Amino acid sequence: MNVLKSLGKLIWGNPDNPELIKITNGELYLVRPNFSIKGTRECIFHTAQATVRRTGTEWQYHIVISRVFDEGEEELELQDEEEELEEEKVFLIDESLKFRKGQIEGLTTFSWRDLSGDPDDLFEFVCDISVTAHTVNAFEYTVYNCMFERKYRKSRDEATEQDIQSFIFDTELKIDQNDKSPPSTPKNRSSFNKSFTTPTSASTTPMKARNIESPSTPTKTSIKLELPGGSSSKMTSIIDVDVELHVFDPNTATFLTQSPLATASILKGNNYEYWLNIEDDNQRHVTQKIEPRMNPVFNSTQHCLIWVYFDGLDLVYSFLIKFQNLDNETNFKKKFTLAMYETLNETKAKDSEEGTMNNYNISFFFSVFISILQNKIETGSSDEDDDNDIINTESKGDNVNTQLSVGQKLDRSFILKGNKIGVFKHTDDDKIEFTNNIDNISKPQGKKFNPSKMMLHEGDSNMILMDENDEHSLFKMDLEYGKVVEEWKVHDIIPVENIFPINKFAQTTGEKSILGLSYNSIYSIDPRLPNFKLVNEKRRQYVTKNDFISGATDASGHIAVGTEKGDIKLFDSLGKIAKTNLPAMGSAIKGIDVTSDGKWLIATTDKYLLLINTEIKSDPEGRTGFKKSLAKDEKPKAKTLQLKPEHLTIMGHDVNFTPARFNTGEHAMEKTILSLISTGPYVIAWNFRRVKQGKLFDYQIKRYDDDIVADNFRFGQDKSIVVTLPHDVTLTKKTHLSTPTKSALSPSKKSASRSRNNIAKSHEIH
Repeated sequence: MNVLKSLGKLIWGNPDNPELIKITNGELYLVRPNFSIKGTRECIFHTAQATVRRTGTEWQYHIVISRVFDEGEEELELQDEEEELEEEKVFLIDESLKFRKGQIEGLTTFSWRDLSGDPDDLFEFVCDISVTAHTVNAFEYTVYNCMFERKYRKSRDEATEQDIQSFIFDTELKIDQNDKSPPSTPKNRSSFNKSFTTPTSASTTPMKARNIESPSTPTKTSIKLELPGGSSSKMTSIIDVDVELHVFDPNTATFLTQSPLATASILKGNNYEYWLNIEDDNQRHVTQKIEPRMNPVFNSTQHCLIWVYFDGLDLVYSFLIKFQNLDNETNFKKKFTLAMYETLNETKAKDSEEGTMNNYNISFFFSVFISILQNKIETGSSDEDDDNDIINTESKGDNVNTQLSVGQKLDRSFILKGNKIGVFKHTDDDKIEFTNNIDNISKPQGKKFNPSKMMLHEGDSNMILMDENDEHSLFKMDLEYGKVVEEWKVHDIIPVENIFPINKFAQTTGEKSILGLSYNSIYSIDPRLPNFKLVNEKRRQYVTKNDFISGATDASGHIAVGTEKGDIKLFDSLGKIAKTNLPAMGSAIKGIDVTSDGKWLIATTDKYLLLINTEIKSDPEGRTGFKKSLAKDEKPKAKTLQLKPEHLTIMGHDVNFTPARFNTGEHAMEKTILSLISTGPYVIAWNFRRVKQGKLFDYQIKRYDDDIVADNFRFGQDKSIVVTLPHDVTLTKKTHLSTPTKSALSPSKKSASRSRNNIAKSHEIH
């Protein structure tokens, strides 16, 4: 405090300057109690700055939280909103605010009561990682000085250190029956660095991996390892480094020390198989195969590696090793990356491919800030029923919902369920209503079938259906009549394994043609052709098997396709060779989406998403990789989006992403990336603008009480999300997604019966 007090002349020195101190980068949230039906966390300003400002009245000051826009973003935002956006929030600095400093996920927060709202609500400003401790402490000290002047109506210069400290809100001592506001993180919450000095024992610390016996005299060059399942294998160590080993405790949301001095080794076996081994003088702690399922993250800020361990008994752990020096970290990261590459591709990495790996910057070697989850204090969760929160998961027959298509021309959503399609209307008050069912889907000849894929077509007037048992034909359904009216014979030899629009907004028009994929070709399908509908002049076929599985287009019709091997090919138009080939990293590209201008694409693998900028930086015309080949040294660096290993530990199961997509609309700016975990109850949304800035873990999440089948934004905006469950469909607002804290990720107390996150009313497909 004495050091901060000496800064008073710098902070208050110029009476003509209304701003005393400012934090230039952060986020503002409204935090509600866990029992609130409005949801526990709502982001008010995604990017904001906090200022302590003078008023025109003596002894009075304001905390001002101002929304921050990127260049040109404000105008675009206002075009998307029916009402003018609120640009700032102002709070009179007073002791009644119960202003406090805390932490969430390793980031400093300032919280205070919402005096004009519900009595239990708090505003919370989350400081960006770039904000220094010096600025944070000075901001806090300035607020307390302002409180002193308002309370005693005299200069802060007359305040003693005890006077200033009396305004520090103690969440444990100052909460009584008359003060029911939910506490922020306790003042003594350990920071990330302090968590390394926590006690070495904990009830949740996992034992050494099952079925693995430590050798009596382990060596670091050759180890005979008893692998899970009882098979023995002789492994050679390719690197050994000294580390600290920590294990994540989900109960306290901190990493606990497992071993203060251990050896981390990468062991090479046969057939491109590598293992990570952690042991000390007393025992072997971890031995597991190196694979994407580990969800590994290197953190150069804290000089550590964090990953997930599945023990085979449906238990999930998250481990952390902290390196002793930079050389060890660099060498270990390089060996780990090569091991992962060879595991995925089952081939030895060449020198040229090492550059490609660094270029891709994927999940197992990018550097981001890894933080500790906040130990969220539960505040009076209610078990009372709320009819609006109930999701009906009772099975209705053998069929469940499998696919979702959201209309672009008409405000409708279509849900595929076995042999029927449910039609839902989006209302003006942002709700969803059941309209009707299309039953007994049959081919023109009368044979019933269960479509394997559906795609809206020709201004949402028709639906194109695929039948996995008839891979050479497509079927056109007239949605007005609710029946299949045409069968399109595509080709007698070339199959149809996937379809997508000829350009990003073709579905809003009367465009007849669509694009199709087979395992080794990309082609146009024109239903106006007399016999086979495949257009030979607009086909690109490869001699070798490429295993094309996914595709997408931008507004200009440029084409991106992904393969089973992990390649991504960018085409200017059909019938020509690809302008750009992005080499495979070994994980199948199960889904692709492209921004309308073609400058960004999002590619989905099981374990992570790849966000790629296709712009050619050196091109004076600003062309992308769709229109011009990228030089070898200009291949884009992919930004890898994945979940934190700590979050997976709390979730308690593996991750398997469904195809991610941008919010879309003919005049809408892409702001959000949406995905979900297959066979899981989580909807996940990334802030696209902040991800482009390198904030790769800037995601929000919403948990349901049943596995989610599909989700997508309403066309033309990113405010509302259509969520499809096995037997229901619901509409949720993006603001109902929350920061992935422990309480948001963990199942609710009545997870079998409801979701406690203010979900929109659900509807059954009858």
